[in-house]
Amino acid sequence: APPAEGATPDDILDFFRRQLPRRPSSAVGSGFIVDRTGYILTNYHVVEDASRITVRLQNGEEYLGKIIGTDEETDIAVLKIEAGRDLPTVSFGDSEAIQVGDWVLAIGSPFGLAQSVTAGIISQTKCETPYACVFQKFIQTDAAINRGNSGGPLLNMKGEVIGVNSQIATTTGDFNGIGFALPAKEAAYVYQQILQNGKVRRGYLGVNLDSVKSEFAKVYGLTEAKGAIVTDVRD
Repeated sequence: APPAEGATPDDILDFFRRQLPRRPSSAVGSGFIVDRTGYILTNYHVVEDASRITVRLQNGEEYLGKIIGTDEETDIAVLKIEAGRDLPTVSFGDSEAIQVGDWVLAIGSPFGLAQSVTAGIISQTKCETPYACVFQKFIQTDAAINRGNSGGPLLNMKGEVIGVNSQIATTTGDFNGIGFALPAKEAAYVYQQILQNGKVRRGYLGVNLDSVKSEFAKVYGLTEAKGAIVTDVRD
């Protein structure tokens, strides 16, 4: 409806903006095939609000991707393509066995440059980030991860997937030396839950928790700064 009498200039401007035709936009992300029938893992934020998903394989073939399920908590999405043949896959490695200093490779399409590979080391194995829920731990790496790498695999030197590249810490929007990947153990669990149930089922504790920091230990007379503290109880 047109602006009512007495509408502010901002209301009038918003009205005319809504009349303008919207240009379709596109975005590029990465992913990897985990089952020869065409199941693919990527990040949820890569396909969020997408009206059409096109999957391009290494050989240039393109297929329409269907979303099988998503999990916002871990930023994981499972896609499916119908290629009519068995597809090459990658396998999950043991993300619990990795150590700080291990060499890793990140594969993806940074800035649309498909099949780009960067190398680095593992900086931390169980890192908390401000962009995820408090219980979620990430693999931190200095392998270059840029826009377009999201959803791509982080590989060990055996070529096994040990993480899903998901986030970067940056002041510019581009790589600043700190990237984060969801551990393969968590990604594999989410994948299996989505295939079996269509979504991820989790327990609900009903409280907000925080780690016991040194200042908490002093206040409550604890001998060690470890464990968890209840910060809020939810109905």
